[in-house]
Amino acid sequence: MGIFARVGFRKASMDDLARATGVSRQALYNRFGSKAALIEWTMTAMIERSLAEALRCLDSPGATLVVRLLAALDAWAGQHMAMLRASPHGIEVAVTVAPDPAEAVRAAERKLIAAMANTIRLSGPGSAVPRAGSMAQALCWTAKGLVHAAPDHASFHRELELIVGTLLAR
Repeated sequence: MGIFARVGFRKASMDDLARATGVSRQALYNRFGSKAALIEWTMTAMIERSLAEALRCLDSPGATLVVRLLAALDAWAGQHMAMLRASPHGIEVAVTVAPDPAEAVRAAERKLIAAMANTIRLSGPGSAVPRAGSMAQALCWTAKGLVHAAPDHASFHRELELIVGTLLAR
């Protein structure tokens, strides 16, 4: 994904991708058939890995609810800030992968929101329980917005911590 983000989909050569993955160009063609199929697989793997990491963060019984939610949202969205900003192509690649990466992201995000809502219901203050689903969705949207608006990862984390804490305190 780093190659695609750095140079864009069109300029990324299979030779560059082969060097980055440590396999031959022919091996990439044999496995994926095309550069488009490779980037689709890469994006799907990134989405699945981010979701799995986020779900693991929610399932950390020793951590506070705020810490679990922050870690989950960072695993889902925040960790990708550097790659998305590595070049003007980072966002382009993320939104132009065929056939429809947005649906894969939406499906994974629905799973994350459901898990976050469940975590809030089980661990949150009593006032949060009836609003758990709305809170989880709002936090996911907020994290995605902060990925684009925060100047750096530390600011992303600091602002998100403030928002999670405020939302749960209400």
